Amino acid sequence: MKATFIYHKGNQRMEKFYKNLLNEPDFCRICEDCYNCRGDWSYKDDVKAVVLDAIDDDEFIEDASDYIPELPEGDVAVAQLHEDLLYELPNMLAEKNYKLLIVPSETPSDLSIAMRNSLKEMCEKNGMDFENPKPFCALKKRHNRKVLNEFINYFKIGFPQVEIKSSDGHKIDDDVKVIISAPCGETHYMSKRIKGKIINELKDKIANAHHNYPCLGSMEYDKELEDTMLHEAGYIALDAVKKALLPYKCKNKFCGRCGIFGQSSL
Repeated sequence: MKATFIYHKGNQRMEKFYKNLLNEPDFCRICEDCYNCRGDWSYKDDVKAVVLDAIDDDEFIEDASDYIPELPEGDVAVAQLHEDLLYELPNMLAEKNYKLLIVPSETPSDLSIAMRNSLKEMCEKNGMDFENPKPFCALKKRHNRKVLNEFINYFKIGFPQVEIKSSDGHKIDDDVKVIISAPCGETHYMSKRIKGKIINELKDKIANAHHNYPCLGSMEYDKELEDTMLHEAGYIALDAVKKALLPYKCKNKFCGRCGIFGQSSL
């Protein structure tokens, strides 16, 4: 599986998505007590970055080939570009045998609904799949979406999935395993921060980790989500932990040590 990240210079969000998969030693240096919780893996041989010069949003582009260089062949493209360039991208990707275009939205202005519909239509005409996750960590596997599912399985990014154990049902053991990470890499940091914690305290621990990492989602209100990208990503992180803890959910509805499952935590 080969993936290409295509974005403009100065796009720090896309750069972080790309570098998360490189997993270079200096990628994450948040914790003073760092013990390399991310591990020594790297996808450096499977990912490439095509970085274009920055362009003003209101600039009119007549010929995309003047801005987009020769693209490498690949399977999946992850792109955030000026919309005039995005409009031409499916045709250019099809020539290089790409099977899936992902355009993640981290702000309400990253991709208009009209352009999303156009990209989906053009990708279909070129025999390609298309996804616009809002935010990127909302990317999920779907039935009969072979390339999408292979992308998530291979690079282990998308809607977070963690494996958690609890010996007593009220406290997390010191072993939290990341199966699928948020594309920014936050899930590794969050998992470290919830090890050994009381389940009733997890909501605050997850929220703190979400803001400290920090999340790449915008605080601008998104009409489609009826919330902000930052909050949506936070709900996703919490949901991942709740799903992992379902086998340990206390059957006593009056229990005060399982607050992550209570109505107030949803």
